[in-house]
Amino acid sequence: MISRNPRRRRTLLASAVLAAATLFAVVAPAVQAAPGDRSDVFIRDNTSDVGFEPSTGSLYSSPDIRVCAGPILCPTDDPVTQGSTAYIHVTLNNPGPYGDKLEKGTLQVYYTKQGTVAQWASQWNYIGSLSNVSVPYGTKRVVIPWKVPFGSHFCLLARWLSPTDLPTEGLSTSTNARKNNNIGWHNVNVLPFKIKIPEYRPIVFGWDGPDPTAVGDIVFTQPGRPFTGPGRITIDLGPDLAARWRAAGAKGEGVERIGETELAIVNPQRARISGLTFKSGEQVDARLSFTAGAEAAGGQYTVNVTQVDQRGEEVGGVEYRLSEARQ
Repeated sequence: MISRNPRRRRTLLASAVLAAATLFAVVAPAVQAAPGDRSDVFIRDNTSDVGFEPSTGSLYSSPDIRVCAGPILCPTDDPVTQGSTAYIHVTLNNPGPYGDKLEKGTLQVYYTKQGTVAQWASQWNYIGSLSNVSVPYGTKRVVIPWKVPFGSHFCLLARWLSPTDLPTEGLSTSTNARKNNNIGWHNVNVLPFKIKIPEYRPIVFGWDGPDPTAVGDIVFTQPGRPFTGPGRITIDLGPDLAARWRAAGAKGEGVERIGETELAIVNPQRARISGLTFKSGEQVDARLSFTAGAEAAGGQYTVNVTQVDQRGEEVGGVEYRLSEARQ
């Protein structure tokens, strides 16, 4: 029944206007400060990064994040062991290209299990933060202690937050890191090896974007002196991922099937496992092994395991730094 009471009609109209105003207030974007009033502290995604958004080049091995055994900055990342206290050193750069105001802010750090993807923020674990950090022109290094939890293979994320320099974030960690210069991602695993003794490392693959499913490839590259040759790399996809790969036609290059679920990386320049399908939010376990032969003695090696989407764009990855263990 339609009400013909004028007072009731005015009340309903006012309520509708208030509801609409409330809705738009919720979804309206925050007002951005004028460039002259903004700070723009940034964390580099790679050594060529100068703060522009979106960044280009690799995004998962930020040189401004380093894990050390002590509060003094180490030359390169140190291995971590569960139960120990590690120290996460984050270098903040000021100014970036979008502002030059000096501003205090907060640095936060998070970890997740070693892999190519993790959705923000549900698949990240909080480590700690430091507030009221003032970043002068140039650089400022912040150190946050970390009691290493069970396991020893992790990815790290650093976020810089200040009132005029807040990130715009969605589900995808890789997109967040690419489009926000105050987010840094550090997926680096330090791997000391012993001759002829396999070293195993867990790794997860998946999809962190909002699309229900995605298809992508896993790419192995070895810049510098390759480990394949003096050593051997294999990946055990596990029954789930191996079944998906076979269902997609078992396509790839530079790999050799050596078991029901295991592949060897035989091309040191480039190897690829193609056509893997993942659901949004999924993390599928796999395992890598690195076995050094006698010819690998004394060498230092880098192996990148990168996940790319159907367009060939980087989703995420892990950088493995291998060197012979000290006796």
